[in-house]
Amino acid sequence: MRAKLFLVSLVLMAVVGLSSAAYLENALRGWLVSRIESELKHSARAADALLVSAIDADDPSNIAAIDPLADRMGEATDSRVTVIRTDGVVLGDSELSVDEVNAVENHANRPEIQEALTSGIGVSQRYSTTVDKKMMYVALPFRTEKVRGVVRASVPLREVDDSVETLRWMIFVASLLGLGVAIFMSGLASHLLARTLRKLVNYARSISRGESSGRPPLDESDEIVSGLTGSMTRLSDELSRTVDELARERDRFEAVLENMSEAVVAVDDERRVTLVNRAAVELLELQSNPVGRPLVEVVRAPGLQKLLDASEKGRPGGEEFEVAVSSTKLVLAQASPRQETVGTVVVMHDVTELRRLETMRRDFVANVSHELRTPVSIIRATAETLQEGALDDPKHAKRFLDALIRNSERLGRLISDLLDISRIEAGEYALEAGELPLQRAAERAVDAVAAHAASRSIDISIDITDDLCAVADANALDQVLLNLVGNAVKYSHEGGQVSIRGRSLDEHVVLEVVDDGPGIPAAHRDRIFERFYRVDSGRSREVGGTGLGLSIVKHLVTSMNGQIGYKAATPRGSIFWFTLPAC
Repeated sequence: MRAKLFLVSLVLMAVVGLSSAAYLENALRGWLVSRIESELKHSARAADALLVSAIDADDPSNIAAIDPLADRMGEATDSRVTVIRTDGVVLGDSELSVDEVNAVENHANRPEIQEALTSGIGVSQRYSTTVDKKMMYVALPFRTEKVRGVVRASVPLREVDDSVETLRWMIFVASLLGLGVAIFMSGLASHLLARTLRKLVNYARSISRGESSGRPPLDESDEIVSGLTGSMTRLSDELSRTVDELARERDRFEAVLENMSEAVVAVDDERRVTLVNRAAVELLELQSNPVGRPLVEVVRAPGLQKLLDASEKGRPGGEEFEVAVSSTKLVLAQASPRQETVGTVVVMHDVTELRRLETMRRDFVANVSHELRTPVSIIRATAETLQEGALDDPKHAKRFLDALIRNSERLGRLISDLLDISRIEAGEYALEAGELPLQRAAERAVDAVAAHAASRSIDISIDITDDLCAVADANALDQVLLNLVGNAVKYSHEGGQVSIRGRSLDEHVVLEVVDDGPGIPAAHRDRIFERFYRVDSGRSREVGGTGLGLSIVKHLVTSMNGQIGYKAATPRGSIFWFTLPAC
């Protein structure tokens, strides 16, 4: 510890010393440069005045005449004086001979020359290739009757560098002396301070272990140390109680938040996510931690942004909107009024299934009402016709009685199917799974529709091996096969073919009912297992369908741990397939 304190003190003194040296060096350099610049401006003005008064008006561009003037001006101002024409040609230089002046390159591109011609005075610091030195330049424009140009005064910056170098050595020597004294003093101070701090650290450790309740073994006359130890003890006790309470509150909050069925998302004033719970992660299908990200990147839902806009304006409420994730979900969200410390809290409920069930309920009620109303209306109309006298007409009475029987049978099938699907959905349809040979089940279905198939010259074939069996309920399997085979016979062309095929697939068996009928258009295939959905309503009612058969079949297959689906046959027709667990 003492070494660390000593090192910190040493580093601090070194930083202060280096900073001071750098500041003094920059200040001295700036002051010297400013002084030289001021002197050069004075020299340039003096040279300008001398040049204008002495220049030969008859031959102002004669270098042999101008260069001696530059020499005299350089001696008078104690600086290098250069006379340059506006086109950059050097007419004279106090440090060059006439022959050397003739060889000097054009100075039109020199920054101080350009600045003097445009602004009235030019100042620059740069390296001179002419005299091979770092120089400071001050240039002033002049004008006579026959010539215009620039007179430039310059001096080397070596004086500045020499002064700065001298200062550096002075600072270095002073720093060495000061460092020696500082090392001794800081070493002594760090030793005394480290000894006291070690005692305080040991005391703090003993308190943390519960081994000490008194004051540390320090000099009681030191009021600072005494007050510090007392404060440490009180602070430790209070901090421990506060941390324990905060931990309990945090655990309670996290437990409640994570076990909520509602999705909770909190955002700050900039609409960046500050908190999400597990339900929100599942609802929004978040793949990474969204905390700190803008909400618009996490949830792409305009309805949610609209809800936050209303909340920020002090109008909290609810909003139902769609969230496009792996599948489109309907979300009902409510937002709290924005608070300065908490921001805005949004609570979301997934109402996709609820809205779907509501839609199904409305459709179911409407379809049931329609399906029941049709046969009942026909039965009533037929009975009224018979009552009004048609019963006495044998020719028409039989036709009306056939209509009564046909529609009463249709009404009975509809009621039976409604009862079946209600029992299945309510879980009241008892299934007893057992090992069933599939060939015999297919034969029973074929026997049930044989008469209807024969009347339409439809041939039914079975391609199932004797040893193929499935784990299923016998009555449910018979109902599934009878429905699928019956539909195949109903919708096949006269003289068509219907086949029942079976095969093994991993741990399941696959049964297929194939017909060569018109098939099902692609636009309808996703909905054929919905209740009361018909591809061709007129044809379905003509053949006696209720619109519930495939829905019942799907429920039964699912209840037996299987799957069901449809695919088009080639070149035409339909293939209804379903799977069941193999024996």
